[in-house]
Amino acid sequence: MSANWAEENLNTIRTLMERASVYRRALAPVAITVGLLGLAAAGLAVAMGWAGEGRFAGYWLGVAGVAGVAALLLVRRQAMRDREEIMSLPTRRVVQALAPMLFAGLGLGVLEVLDVRGDRDSIRLIALWMVLYGGALHAAGFFMQRGLRWLGWIFVFFGAFCLCLHELGHIPSLKDNAHWVMGWAFGANHLIYGLYLKLTAEPLDDE
Repeated sequence: MSANWAEENLNTIRTLMERASVYRRALAPVAITVGLLGLAAAGLAVAMGWAGEGRFAGYWLGVAGVAGVAALLLVRRQAMRDREEIMSLPTRRVVQALAPMLFAGLGLGVLEVLDVRGDRDSIRLIALWMVLYGGALHAAGFFMQRGLRWLGWIFVFFGAFCLCLHELGHIPSLKDNAHWVMGWAFGANHLIYGLYLKLTAEPLDDE
């Protein structure tokens, strides 16, 4: 292990700890925006009759893309307002922690789109997406306050619970309400977390 590598990581961790409250405030509008987009997308899918599994994975991959772009724009605006580099070293560390699980989730979604229609299973996909996303949040949470790790555990727990219910056939109606399940999982949970961050944010000291 080189001394430069160790010093760089210590500086990164120190910066993240010093600016934890700032990042926490920046995360609130991102979570709220993603939550509202998730709920709106679920409502739109149901209203337009896109309830079939043939369109499910492709539709929600598209929604995830829109939400990702919206989140990047919000982060960019925050960085420009604070006169910070958008892809600073701490930010790159967080992105690297998120990337493996998110990439796996993308791969599962693409496979679902390419699969033959009779073998598609939207509820299983939602559950696996929740587990992978929760793992990504938990990994990123080691660079931020522990609330993000708790949110990751919530996604992992409910994803596993949903998968068990589905595989055991205890709630057959889950598949008929897949879009609402997705709206709850990635819409309502983000919205609640974002509102919690916003309402509990500590005021920044005036410099």
